Amino acid sequence: MQKKLIVAVVAAIVIIAVVIAGWQLTQVPSPEARAIKIGLVACYEKAEGQDMDRAAKLAVKEINDAGGVYVAEWHTNVQIELVIADTEDDTPGKAVDPVTRAVTEDQVDLLIGGYTSAGTLADQVVAIDERVPYIITGASSSLVTRRGPQANYGGLPEGDPLRIDDEEGMSYMFHYCTTTADYSKTVVNFFAEAMKPLLDSTYEFDSSRNLRLAILYRDDAFGKGVAADSKSLIESNDLPIDIVAERSYPATATSFQTDLTAIKAAKPDAVYVVDFIANTAEIIKEGQRDVGLNTVYIAVECCEDPAYYTLLGEYGDKQLLESKFAPYAGPPFYLESIETYVTNYQEEYDTIPGMMGADTYDAFYIAKDAIERAGTVDKAAVRAAIESCAIEQMLIITETGKIEFSTGTDYHEIAPVTFIEQLVWNEDVGECRSVIVYPATAEGVGELKQTDFVLPDGYEHGSP
Repeated sequence: MQKKLIVAVVAAIVIIAVVIAGWQLTQVPSPEARAIKIGLVACYEKAEGQDMDRAAKLAVKEINDAGGVYVAEWHTNVQIELVIADTEDDTPGKAVDPVTRAVTEDQVDLLIGGYTSAGTLADQVVAIDERVPYIITGASSSLVTRRGPQANYGGLPEGDPLRIDDEEGMSYMFHYCTTTADYSKTVVNFFAEAMKPLLDSTYEFDSSRNLRLAILYRDDAFGKGVAADSKSLIESNDLPIDIVAERSYPATATSFQTDLTAIKAAKPDAVYVVDFIANTAEIIKEGQRDVGLNTVYIAVECCEDPAYYTLLGEYGDKQLLESKFAPYAGPPFYLESIETYVTNYQEEYDTIPGMMGADTYDAFYIAKDAIERAGTVDKAAVRAAIESCAIEQMLIITETGKIEFSTGTDYHEIAPVTFIEQLVWNEDVGECRSVIVYPATAEGVGELKQTDFVLPDGYEHGSP
């Protein structure tokens, strides 16, 4: 009996040893293991692109320092290698070649970035054709993921050059960014729910008087999208807002006094400015300084960057900024992840981060999660894993508290929480700082509003 027991024990030990040895053999790193190449598509001539670059490098450093990305197929952790696709000013003519090189020569496993809608609509075609997952962190035109069959071609008619018939190729596109409809909804609701009541009570307007809004925008996919979505939202929701002036200008414009003078003649209560950092700051300064249009100006979230605050100077006092990332706002808005990011970014670069970098930073962790769940860098498997992403929100607050991509007609989009900040001149730092004034609360974060919206000093309302 004792002999049988000893034999059984020995046999069990041998079996266990064989299993362990076999398991250890499967854990030997594959000779195919290599760094994961992620291409950063960024416009390095712009402050926005420089913020994206800093955020990307911070994310890559954090991930690599923590051990990198585990790829089950290779039985090992590997590092991320950043490949730069510098699109310069991100115009269509400059955006395609760098992305082509990243895909065909550098053979990146995945792309992250994109800034202007026009540039991204051009350069994403390379990724569509080559089946490279692309997490787009800029380009607020919804067409970047809706121009294919999944979203009924974004409403584009047959024969439109922007339409993409390649359903499979479009499935590799993911939009980790706010669309023009997302933030225009927040903007027009703010005017209807916060500014109009304040004007009515301050100037004793009859409640039947609609708020008078002017829209001034760059003549490209981004600007046209904002103008169209704003008008559609006002009409479909029967909001008490009249568009009293709508002016567009070439994307190459550097002076805006003619348009601002025309807008002043229309006597608006507020002006919705749709452009990037430099031009938006210039418009607000020219409007007040040169044209005498002393009104409320509201800018779009891509302007959430230290460069914008610096360029505006005192002209930014009491003006508005729609955003989804408020590094200057502070508690109670902050999530712990945001506070940690702002601190680490400042320590690394000696400046406050911007919104474009925040989207980009998150995207590297989305990529890490997808590759680890896929267990491979096979592009089709990674694409499927991104589509099923459900990690906790990081820097960009979402309505569900998770990073999730939709698959309906709002194809491969997220559901971000957007809000309105008011800038306030701060003598101590010699720049404006921001506070959140709308809405009061939001899904995914709870309490949001920090103070009430106030009219700027010297404000002049439109026609009674």
